[in-house]
Amino acid sequence: MMVTETRDLSYSQLDEANSSIASENYVRAFNQLSSAYNLALSIDNTELLCKISLSGIILKINCPNLSEAVPALDFENASESKSFLSGTKEEILEYAKKFASRSDEKSRAILSDLCVIYEVCVNLENEKISLAAGESKISAQNAKKYVSMLENIKSSVSKEPYYEAFSERTMGEVCMAGGDFESARMHYEEAAKIHTKNRYLPEISLDWYCAARASSQNNDKSAAVTAIKMALKYDKDAENTRGIASDYLAWSKILLKGNPTEEEIRLSEELAEWSKKITDIPKL
Repeated sequence: MMVTETRDLSYSQLDEANSSIASENYVRAFNQLSSAYNLALSIDNTELLCKISLSGIILKINCPNLSEAVPALDFENASESKSFLSGTKEEILEYAKKFASRSDEKSRAILSDLCVIYEVCVNLENEKISLAAGESKISAQNAKKYVSMLENIKSSVSKEPYYEAFSERTMGEVCMAGGDFESARMHYEEAAKIHTKNRYLPEISLDWYCAARASSQNNDKSAAVTAIKMALKYDKDAENTRGIASDYLAWSKILLKGNPTEEEIRLSEELAEWSKKITDIPKL
């Protein structure tokens, strides 16, 4: 296999892994990232190794019990090239930074900026975990710091549409954690625009799902329903069964916000029941 073929196959595995993470198929994502890493390592492609490591961080954040989700055999018999996924998210971030520093001069700056996005993700997740009982928002000071970090690299990451959109979604997550739900909605919808332009289907649906969550938290039921319908549309386009079920369940819960009408209560019950039917489908 020629180097360019290996590189292209590794990028393909990485793209598929990102889609699997967005679709909450974490076992598949683990295997795809492992495969992508093996291929990138075989040709010493530090740019790819950096990006694969960054996706590994999101896998660890979204699935903190990864070692339980993935069959034990995969971890116990993991080769050296798989071992990065058994590290902590902080360790994986350091791997990514080292790969960025080892990359050629042309790639080094943008890769280092991409690492900033994921550093914000790690810090934000750790702060949310450490919130005291009864607290629901991160400190305003830290929220401002995270926003500033992301704003400072905005121009640079605009050259990479996938990461530009991910940065917007991360900005949305920061705003959500800080209690600024309207700003969060705007960032999620901006991420959706970028993802839509580049046809990242599972990512588009996740953006709209997040936008629905932000509008719901902001007590804007109409906007939340509109957003969750968009999420459902793109999950259907992507044939994402888990996402479709989640969308219907979220729609059901949105309808019960505030003072629901009898029609909203009836529709909510129907949507919840339909979600359960989809969830209970035996694996094909």
